[in-house]
Amino acid sequence: MSKAQCALVLTALLALVGCKSTLTYWLRADPVPLTDFVPHHEQLRRMDDSCPFQYYWADLKTIESAGIKHVHIAPIDMRHLQEGNAWDEFAKNITTAEEDLQDLAEYAHKAYYKAFKAQEKSIGVTVVDSPDVPGTLVFETAIVAFAPTKSSVYAAGMVGDFFVPCLGLVSGAISSGSIAVETRVRLGKDGPIVAVLTDTENDPDALISLSKFTWTTPAKINLKRIAIQTATSCTVDKMEDLDRGYPIEFISTFSDADLDDFGEGEESAPAGGAEAAQQVR
Repeated sequence: MSKAQCALVLTALLALVGCKSTLTYWLRADPVPLTDFVPHHEQLRRMDDSCPFQYYWADLKTIESAGIKHVHIAPIDMRHLQEGNAWDEFAKNITTAEEDLQDLAEYAHKAYYKAFKAQEKSIGVTVVDSPDVPGTLVFETAIVAFAPTKSSVYAAGMVGDFFVPCLGLVSGAISSGSIAVETRVRLGKDGPIVAVLTDTENDPDALISLSKFTWTTPAKINLKRIAIQTATSCTVDKMEDLDRGYPIEFISTFSDADLDDFGEGEESAPAGGAEAAQQVR
């Protein structure tokens, strides 16, 4: 890029990073309608935008008295992807759409598994491959909405070889892509549901190096973030103590290795991350 282009990029970044709370408000996605994957809709609490999750409920007394020693990450449920979602129209034009969606579900499972492995010592549990182990808390997650990024939106805010987020803000073309997940937590394989977490995230706005960008990259970045925050939520006394983090990611710094890096304590996730993939569409 030229010096003038670099100056424009830096000016845009300085304007955006000045106020985290304002950025969080601007960039936070609206929650999608809840599905029947999660119960207790009437008990779910709408959280502040600074919280990683939009809706939350937990039976903390039951969890604390259950003697939890293990965590199991169930296969990702794709059967609740909502009808009429932008994915339907997008899939018509992408020949590998179903395979890419399967890959996304498998990545989500790996992300949750590795995020909890990295937090085993902090949480005081071990991650197990079977929900039948006594004293196991089972995390069941569904991807309920997926709107892939539209390349035309990013192209509208390009400076040289980069997308500049503030141009998207000015034009109203911010974060065209999004992904929504719902997580229910139960005691054992067939036990009662004791917690619910939901989140909808817009694609992270950043300087995006187009040479490294793929249409599933933003969704995977969000899934990694949601998985880490879900695991971290088990280490805090109150959900309000959990910080959502800075709402900008530099996708140009992300590689496959970065998407697979979850820190100390991680190990390879077991196969079979997507449940009933043939039923997706």
